[in-house]
Amino acid sequence: MPALPPKVLIVDDAAAVRSMLRGLLSEEGFRVVADLASGSGVLANVERFEPDIVCLDYNLPDADGLELLRQIHAAHPTVAVVMVTGTVDADLESAAAEAGAAGFIRKPFSPDKILKELGQVAHTRRLLAAAQQPAGAEAVPPRAKAVIADDSATMRQLLKAILERVGVAVVGEASDGKIAVDLVTRHRPEIVCLDLDMPVMGGLEALQTIHAAYPAAKIMMVTGNANRDAIVQAGKAGARGYILKPFRPEKVGEAIVRLLG
Repeated sequence: MPALPPKVLIVDDAAAVRSMLRGLLSEEGFRVVADLASGSGVLANVERFEPDIVCLDYNLPDADGLELLRQIHAAHPTVAVVMVTGTVDADLESAAAEAGAAGFIRKPFSPDKILKELGQVAHTRRLLAAAQQPAGAEAVPPRAKAVIADDSATMRQLLKAILERVGVAVVGEASDGKIAVDLVTRHRPEIVCLDLDMPVMGGLEALQTIHAAYPAAKIMMVTGNANRDAIVQAGKAGARGYILKPFRPEKVGEAIVRLLG
């Protein structure tokens, strides 16, 4: 039986944005369960409709979008929240990633941009559902430790599920490269998975810092950017391989097993 299209809850105080998103997403096969103009009913509607994705405006008339994001992520960690904002604050993307965002989009955005972002989030959620251990499945004994870094909470959940299936215990999760460096320093894992594009400190800078301080770590880059120069640069800086998004979980698991030898 084919999987149902993802359910989306839209939260934005601009009627034009809500209307545009509802029409665009409905045309692309998403199921828009509700669109809200304020933050007051968000948590109740998440409880009621159980959406897969929430498109959440940061600037709401009666609520702090970032605090709403934290509340949704704490109560419903499997719901993917994509923050949408016209705010130019350079630190907001990092704060959203740390609070549990699955994606981040700045206004004004094109239809292609929003569809690509939500499509990637939906695809990652499907992979996560397939990669997670079924109830009652026997756990693989840990054979190594890992730190994973990605500014998408959904991607971190997916990587954690894949690593645990092949016996790698995830001892730290980071939403940016700086946090990743701190976690590696603290835990000294055998495996590090670094997203290339992250706020605060990008994956390449984090790779260089980690490799210089802890060369024994086997670092795998994770990226949606197929730019050959970036991949070559990462290899020269000490990366042991790269994973190109979107990826197949079984291939990632095989790559990690090969890394461990």
